[in-house]
Amino acid sequence: MVQLSLSGMYLITKVAFDHGMNHLLFITYRTIIATLILAPCAYIFEREKWPPLSLKEVSKVSLLAFIGIAVSQNCYFAGLYYTSSTFVSSLSNLIPVITFALAFLLRLEVVDMRSPRGQAKVVGTGTCVGGTLILTLLKGPALKIFKGLKKPTSLLLLLSTLQALTNTSNWALGSVLILCSVSAWAGWINYQAWAFKDHPAPISLTSMTCFFGCIQCVILSLIFAHPNDWRLGWDFKLFAYAYSGAFCTAFQFFIQSWCIKKKGPLFAAAFYPVGTLIVAMLEPIFFHIDIYMGSLVGMVLIIGGLYCVLWGKAKDVVAGPNKAQEAVESSISSNATHECHVGIKEPLLR
Repeated sequence: MVQLSLSGMYLITKVAFDHGMNHLLFITYRTIIATLILAPCAYIFEREKWPPLSLKEVSKVSLLAFIGIAVSQNCYFAGLYYTSSTFVSSLSNLIPVITFALAFLLRLEVVDMRSPRGQAKVVGTGTCVGGTLILTLLKGPALKIFKGLKKPTSLLLLLSTLQALTNTSNWALGSVLILCSVSAWAGWINYQAWAFKDHPAPISLTSMTCFFGCIQCVILSLIFAHPNDWRLGWDFKLFAYAYSGAFCTAFQFFIQSWCIKKKGPLFAAAFYPVGTLIVAMLEPIFFHIDIYMGSLVGMVLIIGGLYCVLWGKAKDVVAGPNKAQEAVESSISSNATHECHVGIKEPLLR
């Protein structure tokens, strides 16, 4: 569901940017809307679970918002302006790899290469990324699935319009910005898994993250955005703000935070290549265009790689209860042995 909503955002924001929407104000308004949605929900459902709001807790949430919103999202949309959607889509699929590497270094993910589940995590992550690169960059022969139907303008053509007039220096700057965005988002996932693994109120945590991110984005927009760009009207830009704030910030941040807490950082990051897969599947269905062999091969690799990662994580879940059961049985056995020794006050044979 998260990747489906993000796929819709790619189309909506592309159209809105073509109508002059400022990317700084886009992030600011979507974060404001997400905060207004999440704050009442946090009060209604989690007001009895709120932990004490200490200075340390505020600092941790502020850093989380700075990494995931102020840095990652601003670098992402600025990089999109200087490069192309195809290039951004390709580099964004490095998120599972960077997340996996950071989680391994921080010991948030256990990888035993001697076990099948450890091998499945590594192979599945690499397969997802490889399949996405094939899906994005390679075409191959066209499969004439909708040969008899008229082809309208392709969705992927709209999303992947190359900026042919962009000079080399701007392209290099855009590449650096996208790499910063991808690295920051992977760091955001791992930092949340490390710093907030025992947080009792996920909606409240997401609401506070959006609130502090909103403050940071407002400051950036006041410095760099033109005053006229702040004006709101009943136009497509307002729809882009509302859609992205509700589905791609409030909903996405909450679901992702919940997945990170329950399954770990790798599980949450493994689904990012699915966004490219969704767009490639919707294009021939709704726009009656040809699907290419490269797209088909990429889809198969993404699905196979994702299943490998999920299988490896499922083994983690199974291993946890087994270890707990072994610990309980060991404790019971130890207690029984101790009681036997205590119960025998005198030896039976002298």
